[in-house]
Amino acid sequence: MNRNLLKKHTVVMCSFCFILLIGGCASFSDKPKNVILQNPETMEFVNCEVDWRGMKNSYEANEQCVKEYQAKGYVIWGER
Repeated sequence: MNRNLLKKHTVVMCSFCFILLIGGCASFSDKPKNVILQNPETMEFVNCEVDWRGMKNSYEANEQCVKEYQAKGYVIWGER
């Protein structure tokens, strides 16, 4: 393979990957990664956290975690 063509393909692929990475990080930045909930009766704290990947399904799982604890009587104490 021609060396210049290989360089061109490498630059294009790196640029494409960078754009995907930035787009993925920015799309959920308005949602909290960590929600702290407290049980008002026992004063116990629990955390619902987004995993290290931070993908859409991670945020959905976090929201589901919060809903499950709220159904048990926990209230949101803080978000980060």
